[in-house]
Amino acid sequence: MLRTADRPPCTVVLDREDDVRFTRTALASHAPAAGRIVDHPTVAPGDRLLWHDILWSLGTRCAARLSREKGERAVRAALDARGPCQVTVLRAHRSGPGLWADLVRLHRTTCADLVFVHHAELPDGLAHLLRHCDHRIVDTFAGMAQLHHPGNRPKALPRGSGADTHLTPCNETTKRCFVDGVG
Repeated sequence: MLRTADRPPCTVVLDREDDVRFTRTALASHAPAAGRIVDHPTVAPGDRLLWHDILWSLGTRCAARLSREKGERAVRAALDARGPCQVTVLRAHRSGPGLWADLVRLHRTTCADLVFVHHAELPDGLAHLLRHCDHRIVDTFAGMAQLHHPGNRPKALPRGSGADTHLTPCNETTKRCFVDGVG
């Protein structure tokens, strides 16, 4: 199983009925300065635009024609520079297993806690991928609201600050962080 020490599992919100409340709740919690980033991806063929969309959600501007590889590297660099945060990706059901694997790797190797909102049943390929990585599934609106409550925004922390919040700053030598008591 893909597991990284001192990291919580990635979170998959399973919205089987495509309930608009899940999307509205996530979007209402978007507060980049407070460490909560919500990405509502552009509907387009291929996965290249997701990296652009995440960069825009992070407040980072990028070249219009970044390749998928350069886009992923740019997102990784932006997340490393930002420090601890929660990144929610809506419309995750539109991404294939390859992009999901890239996003799970991003969760495991940066200080961002990724939340994937999947607005349908899990297809077999994605269920297979998830069987091999550390994850948790939230499948109720109440669980989604708890993850994205506007009053429950994480505070942005400077690296190494040691501030007493539920987010622990990144360890400079390992470039890893974790959320206490979650997962």
